[in-house]
Amino acid sequence: IEILEEELENIKPFMSEEGKARVKETGVFTVDTDGDYVTPLINGKECAFVFFDEAGIAKCAIEKAHREGKTHFPKPISCHLYPIRLQRLKDATALNYHYWPICDPARACGAKLDVKVFRFLKDPIIRKFGKDYFDKLVEADRLLSEKAE
Repeated sequence: IEILEEELENIKPFMSEEGKARVKETGVFTVDTDGDYVTPLINGKECAFVFFDEAGIAKCAIEKAHREGKTHFPKPISCHLYPIRLQRLKDATALNYHYWPICDPARACGAKLDVKVFRFLKDPIIRKFGKDYFDKLVEADRLLSEKAE
């Protein structure tokens, strides 16, 4: 939250007018029904930091600002990990896949290219859990693949 607040002026040029208005109204976060901090939504649907490119594809203004060197912040880790959602358990953190129909084209592309979700999310997984954790995922996948053969 603090980073988003500090970097907001660098991100705003990439945001939609609706997104800017929503952030002006609520700030860079709201609290959801689970008590978690989340980015505000426009009309209860899309993230205030979304913009649509000329092809109508939804993209992240925070990520675009980062890719263009305007901010050091890539995006909130929960967004970076999506469609993996983290669930805090008593003694661990569960990584759960969140199915959303809007992501059907991404799933089809991943299936066609034979890219598993965890491999697609290598950078954010390493950002959150470290390289050793990712390497263990790769090894577990290898062992499961061998067992399936």
